[in-house]
Amino acid sequence: MSLHNDAIKLPLSDADLQHLVEFSNIRALTSGAIVALTDSQDEVTYVPHTLFPSPVPRDLYQKAVYVQAGFNELMWKVTEDDEFLTSALKSTIEVDEFTGRLFQIYKQVMQEGCHKPVTLALLRSDYMLHFQPNKPAELRQVEINTMASSLAGMSVKTTQLHRAVLQEHGIPNSSQQLPDNSCIDGLCEGFVKAWELYGQPNAAILFVVEDGEKNIFDNIYHVYKIKELNCAIKVIMRSMLYLGKNAQLTDDRKLIVDGMEVAIVYYRLGYVPSHFTSETEWKFKIMAEQSLAAVCPSISWHLAGTKKIQQELSRPGAVERYLSDPEMIANVRSTFAGQYSLDLTEEGDKTAAMGIANPQSYVMKPQREGGGNNIYGDDVRAKLEELAGQQERSGYILMERIMPTVVKNYELRRGLPVDMQDMVSELGIYGVLVCKEDQVAINKASDHLLRTKNIMKNEGGIGAGASAMDSPYLV
Repeated sequence: MSLHNDAIKLPLSDADLQHLVEFSNIRALTSGAIVALTDSQDEVTYVPHTLFPSPVPRDLYQKAVYVQAGFNELMWKVTEDDEFLTSALKSTIEVDEFTGRLFQIYKQVMQEGCHKPVTLALLRSDYMLHFQPNKPAELRQVEINTMASSLAGMSVKTTQLHRAVLQEHGIPNSSQQLPDNSCIDGLCEGFVKAWELYGQPNAAILFVVEDGEKNIFDNIYHVYKIKELNCAIKVIMRSMLYLGKNAQLTDDRKLIVDGMEVAIVYYRLGYVPSHFTSETEWKFKIMAEQSLAAVCPSISWHLAGTKKIQQELSRPGAVERYLSDPEMIANVRSTFAGQYSLDLTEEGDKTAAMGIANPQSYVMKPQREGGGNNIYGDDVRAKLEELAGQQERSGYILMERIMPTVVKNYELRRGLPVDMQDMVSELGIYGVLVCKEDQVAINKASDHLLRTKNIMKNEGGIGAGASAMDSPYLV
């Protein structure tokens, strides 16, 4: 199934295409929609982006925004349920070394009684539009990100860029179709509220980043917005290796970095094993959890973002265990794709048989974030046959493959020709949850991110080089 934007007639003439590509690239560079080309961050280019915003059904966009507060609450209550986390991850931690290490830290700080008075969660729930013959498109959740829910700064810049491109192309009145996007404002309001609730006016917000981060500008836009909302807040950026060597934890559980008390630890990395090059990084991970600082995500939120938890929440009765509003429960559940356990059980064996018999209908997912980790197509069959009877299979889940609606657009990426392509989009809705003890201070959706990729590409990350930044054009 294809979606069309009737206001934009495609394909463009060669002259119009050349003009708009030059306009869009220059506008992106001059407005800050940029990424670093080198680790030294002294050379930049425009962020990969689509020439036009891509069509998204208005009702499905509004539904995604509506359910985000429900997902925020759902995930919060999951993180508070030790019995559920322990039971759901039991098989996974036996075979997935990285998740097992995270779980060890979770249990350690629980046993030490390291309670955190302030919770800050910045989430992003990602969806695709699922097509079935003779039915309208439906919203299907790809995943919910509890860690490093990035690209908010770039998303705001992309919305501004697309408004300018539409005006240049003779479509000046797009405000009803191109929704406002202030996602970075909502996320940074979360930072500021959590900092206020921590209650120490001299404490800093710490961004844990990678040395030579190519997406440094997205980080910087968060810092600018935090300072705009409250200029008294200090924001510092440090690598995990540096923090493991230099951070300190006082007897009264204050986290100290370079002489400054830290109110919030915000991870922009740490979601894959390669981010931990030594025990030094793990030392800081434990120290942050033992401290009073609000950690985003805390270890329980990190674990709640694993694919295994997503699969377990799709079971009958799981959502109902945590949410009470019947309308919200129904809407949350309606976004779930089929998800199935691959544990070494009778249930897991049936799941494996389904994947082997019809591999094109499923995606095999490990407990990893960041793109490039999932298994598709005939590789699903091969992997399941390889893991038959092996405990390692429990480290994966099997998910119904979403059959996305197709759009036509142009992708602008440095060094590549610009041609009209068949593309598919992934819509992300940001969520903000801030609590002091069990009192909710903020629970809301915070606008959107749209990423679009060529239909032939399986993975969808901007950082992985597969997707381009986009904006929803509501139809």
